[in-house]
Amino acid sequence: MAGGGKHTLTPKAIIHQKFGANAIYTVEEVHDSSHSACPGLAIPQKGPSLFRCHLQLPEFSVVSNVCKKKKDSEQSAAELALDKLGIRPQNDDLTVDEAWDDLVGRIKYIFSDEFLSAEHPLGAHLRAALRRKGDCSGSVPVSVIATFDAKINSRCKIINPSVESDPLLVISSVMEAAAKLPDFIVASPHGASLRRKNPYPSEIVEALTSQVSDSLRSRKVNAAYIPCKGEEIVELDSVDVSSGRYYLDSIAERLCLKNGNQVMISRTLGKASCGSECRLYSPIPKCKSSEVTGSSSEESSRRNARASYICGQDVHGDAVLASIGYRWKSEDLDYDDVTVKSFYRICCGMSPNGIYKISRQAVLAAQLPASFTTKSNWRGPFPREILSMFCHQHRLADPVFTISTAPVKSLADVYRSHKKLKVSGGSDDADDENLSKEKEDAPGLGNGFRCEVKVLTKSQDLVLECSPRKFYEKENDAVQNASLKALLWFSKFFDDMDVGSDTDDEEDIKSPSTNVFTIPPNLGRDCSGTTNVPSVVEKRLPSITNGSVVSICYSLSLEVDPDFPTDGEVSEGNEEDMESEEEDEYYEPSIDLIESHEEIEFEIGTKAMNPLIETAVTQMTVGEFASFNATLFAAAEALLLAVASDTTRIRDLLSKRPQLVYSIILLGVKGPSEERMEAAFFKPPLSKQRVEYAVKHIKDSSASTLADFGCGSGSLLDSLLDYPTTLETIIGVDISPKGLARAAKMLHVKLNKEACNVNTATLYDGSILEFDSRLHDIDIGTCLEVIEHMEEDQACEFGEKVLSLFRPKLLIVSTPNFEYNTILQRSTTPENQEENKSESQLPKFRNHDHKFEWTREQFNHWATKLAERHNYSLEFSGVGGSGEVEPGFASQIAVFKREALVVESVAEGSMQPYKVIWEWKKGNEEKKE
Repeated sequence: MAGGGKHTLTPKAIIHQKFGANAIYTVEEVHDSSHSACPGLAIPQKGPSLFRCHLQLPEFSVVSNVCKKKKDSEQSAAELALDKLGIRPQNDDLTVDEAWDDLVGRIKYIFSDEFLSAEHPLGAHLRAALRRKGDCSGSVPVSVIATFDAKINSRCKIINPSVESDPLLVISSVMEAAAKLPDFIVASPHGASLRRKNPYPSEIVEALTSQVSDSLRSRKVNAAYIPCKGEEIVELDSVDVSSGRYYLDSIAERLCLKNGNQVMISRTLGKASCGSECRLYSPIPKCKSSEVTGSSSEESSRRNARASYICGQDVHGDAVLASIGYRWKSEDLDYDDVTVKSFYRICCGMSPNGIYKISRQAVLAAQLPASFTTKSNWRGPFPREILSMFCHQHRLADPVFTISTAPVKSLADVYRSHKKLKVSGGSDDADDENLSKEKEDAPGLGNGFRCEVKVLTKSQDLVLECSPRKFYEKENDAVQNASLKALLWFSKFFDDMDVGSDTDDEEDIKSPSTNVFTIPPNLGRDCSGTTNVPSVVEKRLPSITNGSVVSICYSLSLEVDPDFPTDGEVSEGNEEDMESEEEDEYYEPSIDLIESHEEIEFEIGTKAMNPLIETAVTQMTVGEFASFNATLFAAAEALLLAVASDTTRIRDLLSKRPQLVYSIILLGVKGPSEERMEAAFFKPPLSKQRVEYAVKHIKDSSASTLADFGCGSGSLLDSLLDYPTTLETIIGVDISPKGLARAAKMLHVKLNKEACNVNTATLYDGSILEFDSRLHDIDIGTCLEVIEHMEEDQACEFGEKVLSLFRPKLLIVSTPNFEYNTILQRSTTPENQEENKSESQLPKFRNHDHKFEWTREQFNHWATKLAERHNYSLEFSGVGGSGEVEPGFASQIAVFKREALVVESVAEGSMQPYKVIWEWKKGNEEKKE
């Protein structure tokens, strides 16, 4: 064997070697706000979950540093303990020859007197092996050593990296290493097992025998039996376990093997009903005895497609899925019942779609969404998290994400400016000169984010490279969309989703090979069925648009036609007589509840729910109930069995060609977000256009102070820092502590990273309906898309307060133009809905939180009256659309300019109801007031 490998013994492993069970780790969760927060922020902050470990050794204890992961805190504590002991961990760069020597030494240690009483699970197997009868007494199956000793596995990986995908290589390596200990270890000539050559001292064996628990005198543990013949069903079985018998011998008996030495043990595959780990047990290839089973060698070597699928490696012969074994620090056998349902849930969880279904506890109803729109609209684990779970499930390396940035959406502004210059008739040279000046004077447009994700094997071979070309405004959106695109591609391989073939998508994906995956057997992927439009709503038009988040209560049941004949019930001779006798009788249909959810949310238009459910929901009104039937596809059995409590009953019902009954109540609807509607229609978004409008006025007025009334999460203040302005002081006011905390964090990062003119930044917790003298006579006040979140009388009160008391030199107020909503909402309405939409239908508000939205006439009336009363001149404008074309601007803006030359002074400190939440000063550390 050529080549070497590297192995580093961790601090925790060294501590374990020296102290064993006497090293006690206690991990506590801590919250250190300084890790994610903003210095000086006067709002209690809860940072991410962090961990600290207390390590107790016989003579002293240590406390670790604060770490992001539990295991890192344990390693940190162990490292501190080693430092206190004066031990310096050595990098153990093992060659293949050294790994062989280490492997031999490890096997010898496993069969030592010391290890026999160890609290290691393998120690429990050794003690159980001593209670075996006959020739097997004291023999430990090699598969047990290969499965339950991590050090054995690590050394075998150095010797041959291919053991990651073929555990049989571990068994052969262990047998080869044991052969180098002929004076200490005896290998069984008839099976893959090892035993100690010389007996253990009698006093040790007697002491261990006296500790055996009598709790398992006789017990049958449920398991799932998986025949290798695909036409045979997976069925419920049981395994006899007791304190007097080695449980692997019981499993071997069920598999028609001579004893447990011939049983192959898989890695953990999932959880049983009580959370215990499941493993797959099958014959070690070439170990199945035809003398015992009476079967041919061809049958015994047949590949078990279903078992291979959930195991991720080739399994031959029949298999048993069970949850039985020994745990750390426990002498008793740990066990849990495994059912047929357990098997099908594990099958379901092998695919990205199945992981999502199970996580949402809606196996039949939910499905992996086809698109990621916004973080707030997504339900369930995020795509990045699902991709990590998928990679772990298939023993792949963690996905690797690479983020790149580039300026975004400058072309739209340049194109518009260039078009205007062409219309004015300027020369090409003049155009180019003006165009260059326009680009120089244009405010910074920020960066867009693009993410590439790679999925690799643990040996770093490429499985998938996904490189979407689209840029996103937020880094997280780029990561989640790239992850989702990779998941959808994997879903095509597992053939459990109707993922459309998009040429652009295919160009974004590179996959040299999918040989790392076991080919899925025909287990069934979809159970939505086929049906006509539900009769209860068949004549209605869809009333809920894409982007809306709906909440529903649903149940899915199987209904069997009472007239469906059972086996042997009808024959040619008596069919006519039976019809006559039962002509006047009525039988209730048999209905069995399969799955239900009291409340579940999903986003319309992303395919996050069974299409039949989504179609029905879009035609319903809040509080309405709908019920309809659908014909099941033949391949629906697997998903039904993954949720059924009684799989025998379900199989019986499926033999009678049942209908799937959908019952739905629409509990609530949140319309598509204002941001999403605007983003679908305007490039750049209206929010960015509003910022650019404000920047223009800041430049024109040479303003040095600005207060943003209703600053929320600080998006305007944060965006202003991207532009060169004369601003020296910026202020934000809001009543949301959560929003102010976000604003402080964003401003903290940007102000300390980038050079700008701003000397002071302050955030206040307070209502903009209250006057605070510290904001009196500022240069510019902004109130962008805020007043519609108040009641109308409060909007009028704000107008009075800000112009009569705050008295800014310039006030910019923007609010949605209600007349433009018809156009915006059309951008999120499917074509078939738009064609049938009645002209008389009034548009909805852009946000469910809006208390009102004004037409141009209403806004003009409000602003004009205020300007007249408080001696301000007034200019109307807007962004999005055109003021010269109906229905005007999408976002209407009023600019109030103070006319009075003299402003009454306000006594300092006379009215200061606002609370300083955060303050930043250039040259000084942030401080809390």
